Amino acid sequence: MVTGLERSGQVEPNDTIEAIEECYRLGWSDGLPVVPPVEYKVREMLEYVGMTGEEELLSLEMRNRVLTSENAAANAVMAGCLPEYFPVLVTTLRTLEEEKNFVHMASASTSSPAILMIVNGPIREQIGMNSKDGLFGPGFRANACLGRSIRLCFMNGFDARPGVLDRGTLGNPAKYTLCIAENEEDSPWGGLHVSRGFQSEDSCVTVAVAYNPITVNNAYGHTGESILASLADTLKSACLAWRFPAQWVVVIGPEHAITLKDDGWTRRGMQDYLIENATRPLSELIRLGVAQGPEKPGDDQLVRRCAREADDIWIVMGGGTGGRNSAIIDTTGYRIRTRKVDVPGG
Repeated sequence: MVTGLERSGQVEPNDTIEAIEECYRLGWSDGLPVVPPVEYKVREMLEYVGMTGEEELLSLEMRNRVLTSENAAANAVMAGCLPEYFPVLVTTLRTLEEEKNFVHMASASTSSPAILMIVNGPIREQIGMNSKDGLFGPGFRANACLGRSIRLCFMNGFDARPGVLDRGTLGNPAKYTLCIAENEEDSPWGGLHVSRGFQSEDSCVTVAVAYNPITVNNAYGHTGESILASLADTLKSACLAWRFPAQWVVVIGPEHAITLKDDGWTRRGMQDYLIENATRPLSELIRLGVAQGPEKPGDDQLVRRCAREADDIWIVMGGGTGGRNSAIIDTTGYRIRTRKVDVPGG
């Protein structure tokens, strides 16, 4: 197999601006300026995690390509990452290696999914990740650069470029970056990683193949059930973007979380409510062109739920105060995985 960003392809122009322009000319950019992947910056990334550059992190046999640790480090540099971010990227790539068919889909599908990363544990504070105001927006280097590094790995490592091997019909702004931290300290339900069997002191990353977040603005419902009803209603519509059933990430904003906590809603209770109320009959899905027809007698009695089981709805807490907002994220058929980050020095 071949690897992207071979050493022989690197150039060292005389000044920074020219180096950035050379990266554009070589096709290494996602459209925004990149940090030139000079040798010493790539080496800093690798040394931080104790790698040689030869380790294989992710391979796509259908593309005859392998992404090595050196390739990943070069793309991390270009994305603007600091060395201390690199363990999260390495863990994410190794997690994606576990289900390659959907990873290939994430790089090529006409429906244009992105890679979602949710970070838990001490590493959030160590690298300055945002879990509060503007959670999915700009302004925080670690969030922005980590999410961007994944897309650059796909573009430069697997030729996932629009109109070439990325066949996304409309594209998706989340492809630039979709990386958040959970505000587990303020969550009434504890950290996402703890709910998946890890310890609170573990640094973890949860990885999914996902579409863009959809805001649920329940401003006037002051009961937990009202908030969940609005989330379920949005889930029912969002399912049209992919399919019944899927997996979902539900990001509960802090003001919604307070109401849900005060009304006694547990993580399991919320999951059970959403899977029971985010449903559509098969006949409706056929009429809307989501399921294959033709419609048959009795299809209106066949209920399709948003997920296969309650645990396929992942509850996360994050975002800022000042507005009663939450969000849902459709994560397709990829099986969401949480993996512990191997942080140098413990």
